[in-house]
Amino acid sequence: MGVCTSQNEAEKIENSEQDYQKLDFNRVSTYQKLENIANNIAAQQQIDTIFSSLIQRMIASRQSHILDMLEKMDSKKKQQFMTKLERIDFEFIDSLFHHCYKQDYPDVFSCNVVQSINSQEQNLDLIKKHKVGIVFLCGGRSSRLYDKLLSDIGLPSKKCVVQIMMERLKKVIMIASDNQEIVDYPIAIVLSDQNSEKFQMYLKGKRDFGFQSITFIFEKSLPVIDMKGQVVFEQENQAVMTPEGTGTIFLQLNSFINKFPNMEYIHFLGLDNLAGLPLDPQMLNLICKQKGDALCKVIETNSILDDRIFYFAKQFQTIKDQAKGIQENSQNLGQMCLNDLYLSVSFLNTLKQNHEKALKLNQRYHTIRRGNNIQFEKHIQDIIEVTDITILHQTDDFALLIDDARKAVIQLSNVHKRNLKLEGTQEKDLVEITPQMSYCRREDLKKIENATYPLII
Repeated sequence: MGVCTSQNEAEKIENSEQDYQKLDFNRVSTYQKLENIANNIAAQQQIDTIFSSLIQRMIASRQSHILDMLEKMDSKKKQQFMTKLERIDFEFIDSLFHHCYKQDYPDVFSCNVVQSINSQEQNLDLIKKHKVGIVFLCGGRSSRLYDKLLSDIGLPSKKCVVQIMMERLKKVIMIASDNQEIVDYPIAIVLSDQNSEKFQMYLKGKRDFGFQSITFIFEKSLPVIDMKGQVVFEQENQAVMTPEGTGTIFLQLNSFINKFPNMEYIHFLGLDNLAGLPLDPQMLNLICKQKGDALCKVIETNSILDDRIFYFAKQFQTIKDQAKGIQENSQNLGQMCLNDLYLSVSFLNTLKQNHEKALKLNQRYHTIRRGNNIQFEKHIQDIIEVTDITILHQTDDFALLIDDARKAVIQLSNVHKRNLKLEGTQEKDLVEITPQMSYCRREDLKKIENATYPLII
């Protein structure tokens, strides 16, 4: 951008906050002034003028507080600091702040849902023929419960959540394939910048639990902002970054689908529910039988829980189907969706051709408040808003690992006690059904007499 020679060269351009606010971004002269301000700042801070455009972007996006941080750095750190900042899309964050948070529009969410039919039948054929893949949703930064997926959370077996889920997955595949050797099964794990290295090292140490190939899908990250819309920094002048959410993985998901052209369904399973069953044969039977685009497990609760995992039922509009006797669900305000979703691959492929629906999904962001900080996320569960039919299956089997590991372990223990018909026990009497027994029918689990605790079955 050239310097306008017709300007009054004697005009003094300051670098104060008041000067930034006076800029009129509808005038060409504004950008000339902005360039001069940025060049002045670069000269004063003794940083390369190649960062002038970055300084202009920060000022225009109301992030001038970042420039004040340069005063406390030496020359080398300034260069490194500015280089890192080039990766941040300040304009996008500013847009999200003004259109998703500051405008305070209600998050109107509606979709067509039906209740699942009652059925105990299982579909193991989809697993046997590798027609259903699984995507573990392990992204995030464990901000509420640090390292909750890879550490001992207090289960009697001392196993971490990832080990339990991978062993459950291995067991159900072996059941479906009559205990034959597991070949290249369609498995993907969603990770984030914040945990990818640790996860991959853990899986390598466990030799990928015997699976030949695991696809890694990586969430993008966005900076956390404060109530003024300004990027938040932590020690060592690092911008606080948070995963953008599982709703950003669809392009990478296409590669996963193309890698396994035989796939007809994908199970997206978050690990926040300790009672979750990878490739639940009953759910696979239901989505096939009712020919839904999606199936989502739901729980019934009146608690206000983590908004990244649940949706209130009042946000759903239920299809009336008199022939099947399906009742409206809008009165059951306690029902909420779990992070446990099955999607039809044919629906995903059709969605790519439907510009209107794809755009609606792509533009949806959720505002997450954490104290005085704000973050923005896209949820993969939002896809049910653009389906023709989503099946809701209510379950009582949940143990929610949100910010209280002890409570989640007790909830899982209570689920296992119900399965084993253990009554009259205390909360401290923990019971754990191992992954090798997780897919047994309840009638196949014998009642335990004279049990001693903690009990591992």
